[in-house]
Amino acid sequence: MNTESLSQIIVQSLNTPDLSKLKLTDSSFWKSQLKAAASLIPVAGGAVAEELQQYYDYKDDEFFRKFSRYLLGLIETTAEERQQFAEDIQKKAEDFSGNVILGMVDRLDNINKQTILANLTIARIKGTISIEDFFRLHSMLERIPYVDLKELPRYKEPFYDDSGDTELLYATGVLELQTIDSDGSNKYILSKLGEKLLLFGCQINLEMERTKGTNVELNSITNEEIDAIVEEKIKANRPRVENGTLYYPDGARSGNMEDDDQFLSDLARGK
Repeated sequence: MNTESLSQIIVQSLNTPDLSKLKLTDSSFWKSQLKAAASLIPVAGGAVAEELQQYYDYKDDEFFRKFSRYLLGLIETTAEERQQFAEDIQKKAEDFSGNVILGMVDRLDNINKQTILANLTIARIKGTISIEDFFRLHSMLERIPYVDLKELPRYKEPFYDDSGDTELLYATGVLELQTIDSDGSNKYILSKLGEKLLLFGCQINLEMERTKGTNVELNSITNEEIDAIVEEKIKANRPRVENGTLYYPDGARSGNMEDDDQFLSDLARGK
């Protein structure tokens, strides 16, 4: 099935007055009904053509499996609301809405993400998120492995996970650096977009309290310890006298006491 046909099917589906009448749980529905609305990609006869057609059939089936889950999450919305949403998508993306939504649905690698995308769509329809945030949140959803999405609530408070998900989540923009610790164990917290992904996409309300800026913690060393380190450095760089011989910090020594006395006098005067 070509992309143009799929795009038209998407728009037609969004404009269906009552999504609940669609047999979304019947996998054969999409292949027998929706695919009938568009022409299959023409291929030449023979074994190669048959294998190619099987591949296209698989890709079509996989897409419709994702798209049916997405539509299932929109049953409570009206055709007018979905049509307005499609117009917002088309205006902001400057592309046919069917193409844009097709790409959004198809790029999500886990069927459960389609439900999250549907929740974000409803949030946009209700006006609780902007159309710009809708695109940004989809980008985050696309890049975050589904197994790591379940880790996001842990970042309500400053947190770091040495298993590796912190760095990945931070790279997507869903986290922000909250605490810089002197021992190297920096802590991260949900960014504002990350909080929106949880609230409107995953429907988890954490009721976070935010503070401005990034904290710097020096809990691993006290002021007394810093003074002791500085004093030790000063002592290590002072000349010393042992058995009548003056030793310099670099290990050299002088047997001429007049020279040594002059050195100490100059040192006392700050030379």
